[in-house]
Amino acid sequence: MNLFEQIGEFKPDSLIAGNSFPIMKEGIGLKAGQGILKRGSLIMKCADGAGYIAGTVVTVTTGEGASATTETAKMEVFGILTDDCDTGTDVSADNIPVVCYQTGEMNREAVIVSGEGATVETYESDMKKVGIYLRNIQKYE
Repeated sequence: MNLFEQIGEFKPDSLIAGNSFPIMKEGIGLKAGQGILKRGSLIMKCADGAGYIAGTVVTVTTGEGASATTETAKMEVFGILTDDCDTGTDVSADNIPVVCYQTGEMNREAVIVSGEGATVETYESDMKKVGIYLRNIQKYE
């Protein structure tokens, strides 16, 4: 073994934009079948307790038969995904455990949302309510 062998490589992604506000982390189960979610994805918690990437529309059906009603599920900002995660393609599989940043200063350009018309700015005020603050940072490459 070479004493000075390079084993890994560190490439900063600038997701974390500062340390003026403390960073707290918490786990959540992501709903299976969302494919690969990247570090920096904004995760929303649904009324069913599962996590979804921001911009996902989840519907809930109540009742049966002719009296059944379908409505969009209420979702709240949970956090920002700390690492890449593969939730697979099988929607009937168990939730996938992951960790999210629940507070902190994050780079606006590094936060990821999904869905048509969804932007980070759509969720910014809700993110502030839970302690996630977006900052604009200078990229150095």
